[in-house]
Amino acid sequence: MLLASACACSDGPAPTPVEAPPRTPLALERYHVQWDADARTEALSEGRAVIERLECTRCHVVDEIAAAGRSEHCVSCHVFLDGLPRDDRRYRTIASRYGEDTIERYQRNIEHYLAVPDLTGIARRLRPEFIRDYVAAPFDVRPTMHETMVRIAASEDDVRAITRYFAAVAEVRDPFGETSASPEPELARDESRIARGRQLFQERGCNACHYVGNIRLGRTEEQIRGAGIPARLAPNLRFVRERMHADVVVDWIVDPQRIAPGTLMPNLRVRREDAELIRDFLWFADPELEPMPPKDEFVLPPAVQRPVSWEEVKERVLGRVCVHCHMNDHERDLGPGNAGGWGWPSERVHFRTYEALVSGMPGIEDRQWSYLETWENASMPLLLEVMLRRRDEERRDHVLPFHDHERPAYTDHEPGMPMGLPSIPDDEIALVRAWIEQGCPGPTEITGMPGITDGFLVPDGPIAVNHGCGVRVPMDPRPEWASQPPPEWAREER
Repeated sequence: MLLASACACSDGPAPTPVEAPPRTPLALERYHVQWDADARTEALSEGRAVIERLECTRCHVVDEIAAAGRSEHCVSCHVFLDGLPRDDRRYRTIASRYGEDTIERYQRNIEHYLAVPDLTGIARRLRPEFIRDYVAAPFDVRPTMHETMVRIAASEDDVRAITRYFAAVAEVRDPFGETSASPEPELARDESRIARGRQLFQERGCNACHYVGNIRLGRTEEQIRGAGIPARLAPNLRFVRERMHADVVVDWIVDPQRIAPGTLMPNLRVRREDAELIRDFLWFADPELEPMPPKDEFVLPPAVQRPVSWEEVKERVLGRVCVHCHMNDHERDLGPGNAGGWGWPSERVHFRTYEALVSGMPGIEDRQWSYLETWENASMPLLLEVMLRRRDEERRDHVLPFHDHERPAYTDHEPGMPMGLPSIPDDEIALVRAWIEQGCPGPTEITGMPGITDGFLVPDGPIAVNHGCGVRVPMDPRPEWASQPPPEWAREER
């Protein structure tokens, strides 16, 4: 050490720097395709237009495409409120305007949409063919995440445009083009390598976030969920063969940041030869799947046997979950279930207030229809039917940890509700059913904040005909509780 120090401090010429060893070329280079410039420009332009029209950026980051504003975004509003401490100036401003109990309610109820996958450059690691098939027929690939891909109304042309967009961004093969696929290295099954790969999967901590089907790999569901957002975003690796090229998997394990800068996937300092063993385990392991669950029967749970008020239904169900997509006409974001979105047409369904709820929805014969009544040839009100419909979708869309199974075929039907979230549980459906069977009684008192036109504190109150499940036209003139001037601070901001 002394000799080295002396040499370093001498007046002689500086030693020639030792060059770092060359980085192993990414396997992705094998799959690089030189697109025709005009074709790539067209694919990027057409794909972007479809991504914007189908509102993919309501939830996802997609390259340089502008995200939805906070009031329309699935994630940013939740992240903002959930992480807002009491001593933050913005917290104090919100509390002073709306009351601290309101912001505490929001924070207490935030459970979902705190993170979703970032789709920037996604075809650098996912096969374009998988992207194509997934956009057309999504399914649950993240066991720890309760949220799932919403069922967008994408045509074949839309699927083609979205797939070609991601392929063009990454400059990989266009599944809809004439470019042939580069040959992929073939893997031979070797039981000893599979066993060693499984051991390394656990030793290097991959099991902290990831599931591989139902294989028990030394971590419980509670431990995995305790890893937080990285575990929520971590895919079920039993699908790795469908999602990724075999050699790209190795590169991803060795240095994920080289492929997707900013990814939450950590660099675990895995040697390449060990990464290949882990890859072999994932490639060939039996995921130990359970039998596919039977199709859910459309059977309602019994109604609760007590009086149910509008206030309780709103607080526990319609105003806590459903309203996020079904807001009133005067709010900043009407929601996809009111104004239309994700490719679905406008349904003009709004749940923020009782008056809006019973105004119904457009239907045939140019008149409003109530989704609280049982229509001809139906067995239950539409509101309850769509809640049950979501349960059958969950066989494909919401698969619980350690209960993995083959996914049933994608059913092309009107979506169940709530879209992209777990189905409404029995006790809440029983509550809504009882309220409907008791004649859909309306509010008994005025709630909210006078003059507020957006959010939880939009005023709600009794209307002229304050009982019944049939359609009622909004009151004209407006009730006094619905026509108050905004607070002074709101007037000053206009």
